[in-house]
Amino acid sequence: MKITTNIFHILFVMCICQANCQTVKVNNTDSICGYKKILDKSGKLLGCYKPEIPGASYVETARRASEFIKSGTPVDSATKAKLYYISCCFQGPHMRDAKEYAKGKTWENWMNNPACVFAGMVQSLVLDYRVYSGDTTYTAIVREMLDHQLQYGTTPANWPWANVPYASADPGVTTYKGATKWENEGMRGDGLYGIEPDKVGELGYAYLKFYEVTEEVKYLQAALNCADALAKNRIEMTIDGSNFASIKSFSSPWPFRVNAKSGLIIDKYTSHVIDAVRLFDELVRIKERLKLSEQRIKAYQNASSEVWKWLYSKGGPMKTYAWNNYFEDIPNDSTITNRTQLTPMETARYIIKNPSLDKDFANTIPALLYYVKSAFGTEGLDAIKEQTWCYEPMGSHTARYASICALWYEKTGDVKYKEEAYRHFNFATYMTDANGVVRVGPTWPGSWFSDGYSDYIKHFMEGLGAIPEWAPAGENHVLRASSAVQKINYSANKVRFTTFDNGGNEVLRVATKPKSVLLNGKKMAESTNLVAEGWTWKPLEKGGIVRINHQTGRQIIVEL
Repeated sequence: MKITTNIFHILFVMCICQANCQTVKVNNTDSICGYKKILDKSGKLLGCYKPEIPGASYVETARRASEFIKSGTPVDSATKAKLYYISCCFQGPHMRDAKEYAKGKTWENWMNNPACVFAGMVQSLVLDYRVYSGDTTYTAIVREMLDHQLQYGTTPANWPWANVPYASADPGVTTYKGATKWENEGMRGDGLYGIEPDKVGELGYAYLKFYEVTEEVKYLQAALNCADALAKNRIEMTIDGSNFASIKSFSSPWPFRVNAKSGLIIDKYTSHVIDAVRLFDELVRIKERLKLSEQRIKAYQNASSEVWKWLYSKGGPMKTYAWNNYFEDIPNDSTITNRTQLTPMETARYIIKNPSLDKDFANTIPALLYYVKSAFGTEGLDAIKEQTWCYEPMGSHTARYASICALWYEKTGDVKYKEEAYRHFNFATYMTDANGVVRVGPTWPGSWFSDGYSDYIKHFMEGLGAIPEWAPAGENHVLRASSAVQKINYSANKVRFTTFDNGGNEVLRVATKPKSVLLNGKKMAESTNLVAEGWTWKPLEKGGIVRINHQTGRQIIVEL
């Protein structure tokens, strides 16, 4: 009876997902999202924009999506708010009447997910596309999002989970307190006063990075509030060192869902702990700059260390591969049945950038990539599906997988991962229309602000930073910076930028070899490697790649 019930539950959830996702059956194998497939001589998919130039589609995709958020997002007629404040998703003019769309009437009655959307916008628009393009207006746009969450979507100071963001909200409203309309459908959307601790980590880290860009103290305080709440409410995990497993249910350092007011756990397990670790580690890294107390630092260090131990313990997802619970609109998963690709890939991203955390990372990363490709790949397409309870190929998750492959190629030089990145990025470009409306996937014509924007743009930017020869020839761009870039300016013969850290490294694609690179007004030495402070030059057919390593300054000018 129990097995039958569980199977029924899984089928029910998948049917609900299908009904609300507005998925469609695709019979035309010659096109993707209405765009004719462009194939190379071997029959493999190329990007949908200037396919003859590798990477051109990635830049164009990021530009279209970014500019849609800046100037193309419709405004809701009732609340006078841009749609990303009141709904997770909308239907574009290719689905609904163009006049209805323009008037902001095509948003969907589905729970909103503001915390993850706004967090992703910090990375996609402020840390990445603003730096690439030099368009500083994105800072003000994202600041407005974060301010809205702080004012209208944050828990009170006297609750057990104090001063932290709500992950979900009812559609059509601008005040967030958890989505309540689906409480009888397995607690989709968290319920009244429900929060998701993993989103506390995710948006907390975004608050911190936004502080590093702007040095506005309120965002630092918001980040500290998130870190303090996570450290205070962490559940101690007993790491069983024996060779034989005890018979017990899955448990994790934080629940997936918890009532912020009462502390009552709603859904106890999530594998997505990496954003909390990221937040703790970044606060510890810049502790001297922030002048944090020793007590606070010890709490963050201890939390990060203990969570990392759990992650690799025999009850943790690195061993069990129970990569469960991230998305806000799934029902409670008491049987730990649903699997997601997002958490293993974001965990892999963090390990690649911090390899000292995993002494066996050379095996860990290929294993995680293989798992996601084999469990979530799509037959006949270079596409990755979202989760087993919504088993649909999507542009954002395909681009995520591609970005990890690109990073792993950069780390190892293994060209098969470059090819994987190239083919999956190419597929993901077909989701974006010329007007900046991004469809979720080939069978899902609707648009989500997460899947089409905040959790989409950043992956293409990551790919360009890892494989800079894909960036446009004949142009000048900062593709990646290890530190938050506070100021950026491009002119005809100079690239100027200022970093938060008093040191770091950057990757640029430029039209000509620099005449000089200045650090705080003094010339840096050109070198053949970046062991010491200086810069290197790698010529390409047109222009080339500049890599900079600086240890003592924040202001850099590349003179061309």
